[in-house]
Amino acid sequence: MPVTIIIDAMGGDHAPKEVIRGLNTAMEENENIKAILVGDEQQINDEMKSDNFKHDIEIVHTDEWITMEDSPKIALEQKPNASIHVATKLLNEGKADAIVSGTNTGALVLAAAQNLPMIEGIERSALAAIYPTAKFIEGSHGFSLLLDVGATLKCTAKQLVHFAYMGSYYLSHVMDIQEPRVALLNNGAEETKGGAVLTRTYQYLKDDENITFVGNIEGNDINKGIVDVIITEGFVGNVIIKMMEGTAELLKDTGKYAFKKKISWKLGIAFLASGLKKLKMRTDYSEYGGVPILGFLDPVIKAHGKSNAKAFYNAYKVAVRAVESDVIKHIGASVHDFNAHHQIDDIDI
Repeated sequence: MPVTIIIDAMGGDHAPKEVIRGLNTAMEENENIKAILVGDEQQINDEMKSDNFKHDIEIVHTDEWITMEDSPKIALEQKPNASIHVATKLLNEGKADAIVSGTNTGALVLAAAQNLPMIEGIERSALAAIYPTAKFIEGSHGFSLLLDVGATLKCTAKQLVHFAYMGSYYLSHVMDIQEPRVALLNNGAEETKGGAVLTRTYQYLKDDENITFVGNIEGNDINKGIVDVIITEGFVGNVIIKMMEGTAELLKDTGKYAFKKKISWKLGIAFLASGLKKLKMRTDYSEYGGVPILGFLDPVIKAHGKSNAKAFYNAYKVAVRAVESDVIKHIGASVHDFNAHHQIDDIDI
């Protein structure tokens, strides 16, 4: 069956050029992909001509869009016809099966929250992040999923359990990882650590037969790859992912400094070139394409703001897999089952 993706053609630093180049490659590879592009029609057509785009698509014109520098809330209020606004509304109207955008993360989360229904029983969405992990540890897949990283800053135990379902089913159905190992980020391995919300979450997950729960995980184990899904509140997750990005930039800058400083260091880096190239590939966001904003009734895929054609191409592939695997249905069924068997108490409010 064809999968229709609605695409925010103006979302990202290199839109619409890289958006369209990536789509051209994706549609050449998979004839079942259909697309609706939302954005400035003239710019879209110009880029399509430049890239020799020959596929049939629909263009929905708008002359407003959100930039990476815009304040999400203010921009969405001042630009009612912003491309991400229009795109999410069209998705809600059933015009497509999934959405892909490289726009401002906050704007995408807000636009989705305003225009898209949640999966029944789910109260809060979760923005996931895929990050590389050590591959030399047994059982590591070379990457893990961290959620939430900014959509829901403060969570109840019930919401954290929902995040566990979201992450687990996303990896098993979209990323083909069977029985993903789920862990709860905490300040200790003991199940009594972390206060009332985290201890209650621990018990919920420990007793749940639908989740492969391996217990708490501490900060020093995040990058080891000993688990596949790490659950945390959005505030903590956002701090972690930004610290990882900062560390990656620091290592990159240190390498450049060392290369220029001493001939012996330059030779050392030259000997490490092949290994560094492999490491760069594993940490390159374009290899993963996009990350999901989970909890909505349709797949919402966030591409990196600096995405090139390759990154958008992979984001479209992720969107197609999310639709074809029916991951939303599986998340919804597990959440419904959990909610039906657990009564909310004061700790969860």
